[in-house]
Amino acid sequence: MAGYLTVAGRRDQMAIVEGHNVFPHEVEESLRSHPDVREAVMSTSSDPDRLERVHVAVAVGPGAWPTEQQLRCWAREHGDARCAPGTVPILPAIPLNGLGKPDLPALRALAGERSGRAVTVLGARRVV
Repeated sequence: MAGYLTVAGRRDQMAIVEGHNVFPHEVEESLRSHPDVREAVMSTSSDPDRLERVHVAVAVGPGAWPTEQQLRCWAREHGDARCAPGTVPILPAIPLNGLGKPDLPALRALAGERSGRAVTVLGARRVV
């Protein structure tokens, strides 16, 4: 198709959730403010209805046992409620790829399993 450009996805980190712009730092900061959370990594996905969903994997400290529901409530109370993640997988550590960066495909797969839906990745961001 000469002369046409097809955009298959977006490289920016912003997600549009129910018509609202959601930036990773907003969601990650709200969860990192929780006393039991050491690290947070946000990713977005598209569900079968082509709606964007927010997922945030968190690594908790030793002996910490927050529940996913508690962390979702914390994110709503300490951030923009519209930006609250749909899933919050709780891990002892964020899995890393061979380059030492978060293993985003593994985190996306985990988010898809936990949400009970197949997910198509739109973007993701590493927390520094």
